[in-house]
Amino acid sequence: MFLKEMLENKKKEKARREKIKAVKRVVAGAAAGIAAGAVSGVLLAPKSGKETREDITKTAKDLGENVKTKTVEMKETVGNKVVETKNNAVEAKEKIAKYLADKKAARKGCCCSEEAIVEENKEIEVIAETEE
Repeated sequence: MFLKEMLENKKKEKARREKIKAVKRVVAGAAAGIAAGAVSGVLLAPKSGKETREDITKTAKDLGENVKTKTVEMKETVGNKVVETKNNAVEAKEKIAKYLADKKAARKGCCCSEEAIVEENKEIEVIAETEE
């Protein structure tokens, strides 16, 4: 039971870290785009002040729409990753449960020494670590 909980917690933590990384990338990209657009719009505009202000307003609106679109796309991507990670965790959990059940069933009919049981538990821990 403890092994399953430990694996589930590790999977949840990994999914949370991936989600945070994805959000940071989106925010960084949006900030860089905003800065680059504002600077280039002001510096490269050979127009009058009124026209430049209108262009900046239009660009800001377009940028706002782009940020909304990218946010929705990222939300979907993160949602898909979360579902994928959950499915992987469930699959790993099932594999481990099956392995442990098979080991337990195989052990029922024999008279195993304490040393054999300790060795078997070490094997189970190694398998659990490789599943991560």
